[in-house]
Parts: sequence; structure tokens; C-alpha cells
Amino acid sequence: MTQPAQPVRPVRPARRELVVELLRGPMLLAVAGGVANGLNLVMNLVLARVLDPSGYGAVVVQTNIYLVLAVVGTAVLTAVVRRDLAPSSIPGRARIAWIRRLRAATASMALVAAGIAVVVCRPVAALLSYPHPVAIAEAGVAAGLWLAVCVERGLLQARGNYPGLAWNMVYETALRVTVILVAACAGLGVDGAGLGLLVGALAATSAARTTVSRTSTSRTSTSRTSTSRTSTSRTSVSRTSVSRTSVDTHTSAAARTSDTHAASDHAWSGHVRSEVQGRRTRRVLLADSSVALATLMPLALLQNVDVVLVGWRNPEAAGSYAAISTACKIPVFVGLAVANYLLAEAARRRREGRTAYAALALAMIIVVVPGLLLSAAGAVAGRPLLSLLFGSRLAAASGVLWVLALATTFLAATLLFATYLLGVGDRGIVWVLAVCTPTSTVVVAVFADEITSTVLALLGCQAGIALLAGTLVARAHRPGRPASSRRRRRAPSSLRTYPSDTPMPPALRGRPLVAEPSGQAREPHLP
Repeated sequence: MTQPAQPVRPVRPARRELVVELLRGPMLLAVAGGVANGLNLVMNLVLARVLDPSGYGAVVVQTNIYLVLAVVGTAVLTAVVRRDLAPSSIPGRARIAWIRRLRAATASMALVAAGIAVVVCRPVAALLSYPHPVAIAEAGVAAGLWLAVCVERGLLQARGNYPGLAWNMVYETALRVTVILVAACAGLGVDGAGLGLLVGALAATSAARTTVSRTSTSRTSTSRTSTSRTSTSRTSVSRTSVSRTSVDTHTSAAARTSDTHAASDHAWSGHVRSEVQGRRTRRVLLADSSVALATLMPLALLQNVDVVLVGWRNPEAAGSYAAISTACKIPVFVGLAVANYLLAEAARRRREGRTAYAALALAMIIVVVPGLLLSAAGAVAGRPLLSLLFGSRLAAASGVLWVLALATTFLAATLLFATYLLGVGDRGIVWVLAVCTPTSTVVVAVFADEITSTVLALLGCQAGIALLAGTLVARAHRPGRPASSRRRRRAPSSLRTYPSDTPMPPALRGRPLVAEPSGQAREPHLP
């Protein structure tokens, strides 16, 4: 008799799931970034027509100063994503307590940032020859408030709630743009425009925290369910072993005494573990934040330093250069939106022992295509485009619009490469940016007295940095590392593992321990 042929499994559901994941992940964030970028463009168009050229240039300088300072919050976001994606290290109530402490710390840091901004705003304004010290203070205070926004958005990224993250991005941008335009039309000028930064950060924090509370409930309950299942299985195994070994009354009494000691030792070791995990969490979070800050701060300088340098070396051309700079920020803003997806996916797949090259390639396509289209449009119709958007008085630098668009496209590629490397835990990008960013700043500053030379120098520097960052991504994964990490991660459920810096329970003192390859000590079975 012939057996019936096995039915072929359809491939369409898997493809459908892939399409759904792409739509709710990078594509959704790219659309949200496009909407936010469109709102920012509308804001700049209105400001360019409401304010005079010097006032519009001053608003752009304030925005760039804010973006540079806000990188601290983005670094904290990176550390939160990487830490929250390790559920075994921060289980249950310890994670909730950690999030509360982190929120309190960000509130304290915002107050400190506000105090520092008020103190140093006038000296910094004098150093930059910037006639609006209040605007600098507003940028500093808003950057401090942005820390809280980044903490909440990092939690959304780690939990994979990309729709909630996209909605928060659009909501913050819409509210900020509305407040800035109302303040500018009311005659408050540059100082009034900074109010939008403050209101947007406060509103985004409140909305994101509400979304996080709704998102984290299911994850917390899942963690508690798995923990209860694990403890139930361990209890059943313990009871089975005791029933098999209890032959007479003396053995049963000894087993009950041993269980009593084991319970007390378990409670004691749980308290010690919570303290050690709390200290370790703070150390790891600080280390991840430092690495992310050392990576993102140079990127923020590369993104905004050219506007500041042109305003310093060539104040007469600050308005026209700000116009082309604003128009060419499209690939960078799209890259910032897609990077929210790439960071979480790179960290998650690294933990699973896989690469995220597919996610990186998709993000790169989403970012590079708009940049190339913008460069082509600038080469064909740069002056009519700028005259239509910003007016003829700010179209003097239209001849180099396509060159600056290519430079910002290279910068967006560098941003994605750096985000990927941060997600997988590779710190080589820190040293590349530590060398290239000061070099690029000096080169651009030398040629900042003329717009064409500034843009050409910026293009060469951005292309070189993108090439170096791409080389690091190609060398990020080495064969054998993910498999070995998986083998060390799995351990029998009947064994309890203690870090090497954790003291042992009293009942186990003096007993020999078995050394693990990971540098930890394995506890022997309780009697």
C-alpha cells in the first residue's frame, strides 16, 4: 500500500507575517519620520516667511544646539533598549523598581540641566556671537526634559511597540510645531520659538509613559507566569525526589529539615541576588550610556556643526545656508526614525545568536532612496525648489543643494551603521568617530567662509566616515561566537548559579563549588 503524500506547507503565511512585521516596524517608523519631517518643513517654511533672514537663521542655530544637547537622551535610550531586552537579568518586580529609579534619576538630571543652562547661556551666547541667550537656555532645558522622553521611548522599542512609538513621534512633532508657529506669529521671535521645544518634550513624556504602562503589563504578566511555572516544576521535582528517598521516619525528618534549610537559604540568596543585580544593572546601564553617548555625540556634531560654523565664519550667508541645510535633512530625519527599529532588532537578534543584516539592508534602502532623489531634484531644479519653499531671498545657495544632499545621505548611512554596531555591542565605532569628528570639524571650519567650499569639504568627510563605519559593520560578526554563547547560557533547572562576587548561603559555606567556563560558581545539590 502506498502512503498518501504529505501536504506541502504553504509559504504565503510566513511571507504574510514578514510583510506585516515590516509594515509595523521599519516602514511604519519611516512613515512617522516622514510625517514628522513634513511638519518640520512646514514649520521652517512659515518661519522663513514670518521672520527676517537673521531671525530665521537664529532659530535654526537654536534648533541645532538643542539637537546636539539632546544626544545625551538618545544615548540613554540606547542603554535602556539594550538593558530591557535582557529579561533574565531584571526579572519581575526588580524591573519595575529599576524603571522607577531610572525615571526619578532622569527627573533629577533635567533639573540639573535646567540650572546649568540658565547659568551658562550668556557666556555661550557671547562665545558664539549669538544675540539670543534666552534661546540657548531654552534649548538646554528642553534637552534635559528630552531625557525622560528617551527613557519611555526606549522601553517602547525594547517591547516592540513600534506603532505606539510612531504615534508618539508624530504627536510630539505636531504639538511642538504648533506651539512654535503660534509663538512666532504672535511676535515672540526667536525666544518664543523655544517654548515649543519645552511643551513638546513634556507632552511626549506623558503620552509615552501612558503607552508604556499599557504595553508592559502583558510582558510583566508573561514573565510572572513563566517564573511561576518554573518554580512549580522545581517544587514538583523536589517533592518527587523526597518521596523516592524517604524510606523510614528518620530519612523523612532529615529531608524536612533539609527543605527548611534550603528554603531559608533560598530567601537569603534571593535578597543577595537582588542587591547584586541592582548594582550590576546600574553599572551596565552607565557603561552602555557612556558608549552610546561617545558614539551619538560625534554624530550629532557632524549633523549640525556645519550650520553653526557657517553662522560663525560667514554670518551674511547663514540664512541661505540654513535653507539648504533644512531641505537636506530629510535622509537624516528618516534615518533617525528607522534607527529606532534597527537598534532594537540588532540587540534582540544578537541575543538570539543571529545577525540583523536584513534589517540593516531594509533600513538603508529606506534612507538612501530619498537622499538620492533629493540630490537629483537639487541638481535639476535647485533654485526653483528653494524659491518656492523658502522664497527667493534664501535661494542664494541653491547651486550646491545636490552636493549637500549627498553629504547628508552619507551621514544617514553612518547613523544606521553606528546604530547597528551599538545594538550588537561593538565599540569600534567609538574610536572611529573620536578621530574623524574632530578632523571633519577642523576641515569644515577652515572652508566655512564660503558656502561652496564648505559643502564640498563636508561631502568628502561624510563619505570617508561612512566608508569606515560600513567596514566595521562587515567585520562585526565573527564565526562561532553566537553558538558558544548559547551553549553557556543553558543550564540544568535543578542547579542554581551564583555570580562570582556573590556570597553564598550559610548552609553551603565550606562546600566545594564547581567552576563554570563563564567565570561563575555552580552550587552543589543540597542534601
